[in-house]
Amino acid sequence: MRDAQKEKKPPRHKDTKGRHLRAVRAVLFLVPWCLAVSISSLACADENSDLNLIPGAVGQEPAKPAPDQTQPGAPAAPAPTATAAPTGKTYIEDAFTVESLRSPLAVPLPPSTAPALEIQNRSSLDFTHKWSFDGTLDFSFSDRANLYEENDIAIPSHQDFRNDFREGFVTWEPEAQTYLEAGRINVRHGTALGYNPTDFFKTRTLVDQSSEDPSVIREDRLGVAMVQGQRIFENGSATLAVAPRLASPTAIPTSGPPPSVDPGFGRTNGTNRVLLSGSTELADGVSPEFLAYHDDDGSRFGASVSRTIGQAIVAYGEWAGGEQGSLTSRAIQFGHQTDALPAIVVDPDPRKSFTNDAAVGASWTDGADEITLNAEYHYHQSGFGAADWRNWFAAGRAGKPLVDSLLWYTRAYAQDQQEPMSRQEIFLRADWQDAFIDKLEISAIAFVNLYDGSTLTQLSVSYNLSDDWTVSALGGASVGASRSERGSVPEQANAIAQLVRYF
Repeated sequence: MRDAQKEKKPPRHKDTKGRHLRAVRAVLFLVPWCLAVSISSLACADENSDLNLIPGAVGQEPAKPAPDQTQPGAPAAPAPTATAAPTGKTYIEDAFTVESLRSPLAVPLPPSTAPALEIQNRSSLDFTHKWSFDGTLDFSFSDRANLYEENDIAIPSHQDFRNDFREGFVTWEPEAQTYLEAGRINVRHGTALGYNPTDFFKTRTLVDQSSEDPSVIREDRLGVAMVQGQRIFENGSATLAVAPRLASPTAIPTSGPPPSVDPGFGRTNGTNRVLLSGSTELADGVSPEFLAYHDDDGSRFGASVSRTIGQAIVAYGEWAGGEQGSLTSRAIQFGHQTDALPAIVVDPDPRKSFTNDAAVGASWTDGADEITLNAEYHYHQSGFGAADWRNWFAAGRAGKPLVDSLLWYTRAYAQDQQEPMSRQEIFLRADWQDAFIDKLEISAIAFVNLYDGSTLTQLSVSYNLSDDWTVSALGGASVGASRSERGSVPEQANAIAQLVRYF
């Protein structure tokens, strides 16, 4: 049922003649395109036409291949014994971050002692492995221990150490093509890279890491405690996941990492949730997936699909819809539920309505040069439109601390839920494997707000010194006017140096 852990790629050696010129041309093509998108976003169409931008075709990623099957007629063993060495990876990582903060802000932050320049060093031990027993029983475990050193946190303190228990589950195959899993599992759905409306279990699962790339974040996050069953058919599959409430929802952390060894079930299992999904194989390699999701707040439905066009292009799309309140309304309700907001804060509009979320895009790959470009449009109907952003900044001018706290709490809630703050945005991504020389990878991402043109961007350069050592440098920035989405956040720019040792 579960995808196998990705093994470290061995060094590749090949003839690079002629590929550099084509790669540079592709990058030069992308840069003016990104700038054009940012500039043109300042003249967006009327918001009443937003729904017209949602394409009619929606669907999902292909069904997962079945694990190795048990040979029929094999004698039963008296007790489970390991049949193969564990597979997976273990590594230590050190990430040194320097981040500059904006001041003053268009909407003041609640009182804080944070310095103008934040310096942090994070040292982590990361362990992800899988054990197989007798061909029908597997155990998977994934965990990261983090040690922090920061210029604004005393040493020692309870914020110096945090353990992220990401996954720990058992997979049992009682019969061919049927799988049962129980434990903490990172369940991922969706075909897009920048935003996945059908990834219903992504909420409240973020852990600290260097990359802002959503495709990296979704692979390295907290799982959800659940029981899951899957049946694979000749032309598709069906899956049912049940995640019970195990703890009361915990408040959104406002400063520093949460307590050291807390498994975080108040984040991932603070409500009862059920997800039913099914996929099928259609003609021409199209494999749509359909999903039905329910939690204590109501039900949502979704679909996703991808389609290969020619040899180099893959088009894909996702959609999810259901009854829910606005982003501000849901943030206030969650703040009351977790006692993070005082009772004096009243929800101005608690009504629910049917809202749509969509992500549509395409990827282009140059196989010879190992370059991949992605472009996506994201629509989040309950997020902020242009009028909402004007109201947000206008409320911040009143200079009332309680109002300012509520305004920033709404943004913290959106980040905690891993949903866009704005109703419309563009996501761009470029990745170049073996760039200029072998074992050098260059990646860049950009989120562009389609109302004010502000942008969150990050550039990453990674080089494999050997099979065991990787060194990386990352730089990011939030660019925009002071009264824009990205230009109003305190984080202005950062630089990260990262060293990883694999075992």
